[in-house]
Amino acid sequence: MDPVKRISEMEKILRDHNELIENLRDSLERFGAHQDEYRKLRDYYNSETYFDDLESYDKGELPENLLCGVLSEDAVYNLFCENFNISIDLLEVATEILKNH
Repeated sequence: MDPVKRISEMEKILRDHNELIENLRDSLERFGAHQDEYRKLRDYYNSETYFDDLESYDKGELPENLLCGVLSEDAVYNLFCENFNISIDLLEVATEILKNH
Protein backbone atom coordinates (compact mmCIF):
# COMPACT_ATOMS: atom_id res chain seq x y z
CA MET A 1 0.00 0.00 0.00
CA ASP A 2 1.28 3.42 -0.84
CA PRO A 3 2.31 5.52 2.20
CA VAL A 4 -0.05 8.41 1.42
CA LYS A 5 -3.04 6.09 1.25
CA ARG A 6 -1.97 4.23 4.39
CA ILE A 7 -1.37 7.42 6.39
CA SER A 8 -4.70 8.84 5.23
CA GLU A 9 -6.47 5.65 6.28
CA MET A 10 -4.77 5.63 9.69
CA GLU A 11 -5.54 9.33 10.16
CA LYS A 12 -9.23 8.62 9.49
CA ILE A 13 -9.20 5.80 12.03
CA LEU A 14 -7.54 8.09 14.58
CA ARG A 15 -10.06 10.87 14.08
CA ASP A 16 -13.07 8.54 13.97
CA HIS A 17 -12.03 6.69 17.11
CA ASN A 18 -11.33 9.91 19.00
CA GLU A 19 -14.81 11.12 18.09
CA LEU A 20 -16.37 7.81 19.15
CA ILE A 21 -14.57 7.92 22.49
CA GLU A 22 -15.67 11.50 23.10
CA ASN A 23 -19.31 10.62 22.31
CA LEU A 24 -19.15 7.44 24.38
CA ARG A 25 -17.63 9.23 27.35
CA ASP A 26 -20.40 11.84 27.24
CA SER A 27 -23.11 9.18 26.93
CA LEU A 28 -21.56 7.04 29.65
CA GLU A 29 -21.36 10.00 32.05
CA ARG A 30 -25.01 10.87 31.37
CA PHE A 31 -26.06 7.21 31.68
CA GLY A 32 -24.20 6.79 34.96
CA ALA A 33 -25.53 10.04 36.37
CA HIS A 34 -29.09 9.02 35.49
CA GLN A 35 -28.95 5.76 37.43
CA ASP A 36 -30.28 7.50 40.56
CA GLU A 37 -33.33 8.56 38.55
CA TYR A 38 -33.62 5.05 37.15
CA ARG A 39 -33.60 3.61 40.69
CA LYS A 40 -36.32 6.09 41.61
CA LEU A 41 -38.48 4.69 38.79
CA ARG A 42 -37.65 1.10 39.82
CA ASP A 43 -38.64 1.84 43.43
CA TYR A 44 -41.86 3.51 42.27
CA TYR A 45 -42.72 0.58 40.03
CA ASN A 46 -42.29 -1.82 42.96
CA SER A 47 -44.29 0.31 45.39
CA GLU A 48 -47.88 0.43 46.55
CA THR A 49 -48.02 3.97 45.13
CA TYR A 50 -47.60 2.57 41.62
CA PHE A 51 -50.55 0.24 42.13
CA ASP A 52 -52.63 3.09 43.55
CA ASP A 53 -51.79 5.20 40.48
CA LEU A 54 -52.61 2.31 38.17
CA GLU A 55 -55.95 1.85 39.88
CA SER A 56 -56.70 5.57 39.49
CA TYR A 57 -55.87 5.28 35.80
CA ASP A 58 -58.05 2.20 35.35
CA LYS A 59 -60.96 4.00 37.03
CA GLY A 60 -60.58 6.98 34.70
CA GLU A 61 -59.67 9.32 37.53
CA LEU A 62 -56.64 10.81 35.79
CA PRO A 63 -56.65 13.50 33.07
CA GLU A 64 -57.05 12.07 29.58
CA ASN A 65 -54.05 14.02 28.26
CA LEU A 66 -51.70 12.76 31.01
CA LEU A 67 -48.71 10.90 29.61
CA CYS A 68 -48.68 7.68 31.59
CA GLY A 69 -46.56 5.15 29.76
CA VAL A 70 -44.97 4.52 33.13
CA LEU A 71 -48.16 2.69 34.09
CA SER A 72 -47.61 0.23 31.25
CA GLU A 73 -45.99 -2.90 32.62
CA ASP A 74 -44.37 -3.65 29.26
CA ALA A 75 -42.74 -0.23 28.88
CA VAL A 76 -41.19 -0.29 32.34
CA TYR A 77 -40.20 -3.95 32.15
CA ASN A 78 -38.58 -3.35 28.75
CA LEU A 79 -36.63 -0.42 30.20
CA PHE A 80 -35.44 -2.58 33.11
CA CYS A 81 -34.29 -5.26 30.67
CA GLU A 82 -32.57 -2.74 28.41
CA ASN A 83 -30.78 -1.12 31.36
CA PHE A 84 -29.51 -4.54 32.44
CA ASN A 85 -28.60 -5.60 28.90
CA ILE A 86 -26.71 -2.42 28.10
CA SER A 87 -24.72 -2.88 31.31
CA ILE A 88 -23.78 -6.39 30.18
CA ASP A 89 -22.88 -5.05 26.71
CA LEU A 90 -20.62 -2.44 28.29
CA LEU A 91 -18.84 -5.14 30.29
CA GLU A 92 -18.43 -7.33 27.22
CA VAL A 93 -17.01 -4.53 25.09
CA ALA A 94 -14.67 -3.44 27.90
CA THR A 95 -13.51 -7.03 28.40
CA GLU A 96 -12.83 -7.46 24.68
CA ILE A 97 -10.87 -4.20 24.57
CA LEU A 98 -8.79 -5.16 27.59
CA LYS A 99 -8.11 -8.65 26.26
CA ASN A 100 -6.85 -7.25 22.95
CA HIS A 101 -4.98 -4.24 24.30
